[in-house]
Amino acid sequence: MAKKIDVFQNFEDTDKKHLQVVYLDSHGFTPEEIRKWTGYAVSTIKGYVKKFAGLLEKACKTFYHITQKVKKVLRGGKQLVYLYKFYDGNGELICSKVGTTTRLPEQRLKEEIKYYRKRGIPVDSADICSVIDCGAYPAEGAESVTRAAFIHRFPDAFKKNDRFFGVDIPTLTFNRIVKSYLNSGVSAVA
Repeated sequence: MAKKIDVFQNFEDTDKKHLQVVYLDSHGFTPEEIRKWTGYAVSTIKGYVKKFAGLLEKACKTFYHITQKVKKVLRGGKQLVYLYKFYDGNGELICSKVGTTTRLPEQRLKEEIKYYRKRGIPVDSADICSVIDCGAYPAEGAESVTRAAFIHRFPDAFKKNDRFFGVDIPTLTFNRIVKSYLNSGVSAVA
């Protein structure tokens, strides 16, 4: 796997800036905040979030999981729903997992990795693909609708505790389902 880089810098490379916009947006940063690092106008950032949404998976593999700045934003017992992906030593996907936490997402990830290794599952690395603040809603609601949608789509891959073995759950689909639920209370189809 390629070495990950810190997302909080001013990149000269346009492709990296596009990844940066999508990544920061997926972690709850506003266009005004993203402007600080990219130098793009707010209207450009809003357009790029839509135009380059398909680059989110690549962005998650490019940048560090959660940097100090993201920790600061997510600290404080918020209702968070997440999508993690776990890989073996060859970089092959083991499983995708949806879940909830009120703690730092990286702290929860460490617990998950320990859980897998204790049970003989050869997790070597993991990606935090998406973390969404559910605001006033309990995160379990968003977790439940994503779990239901993905069980419907991948019934044979589902294992208890919201894990989908051998399935690379698309981050964009996860985000769409959660945002649809939070905006309307209705689940979207995977």
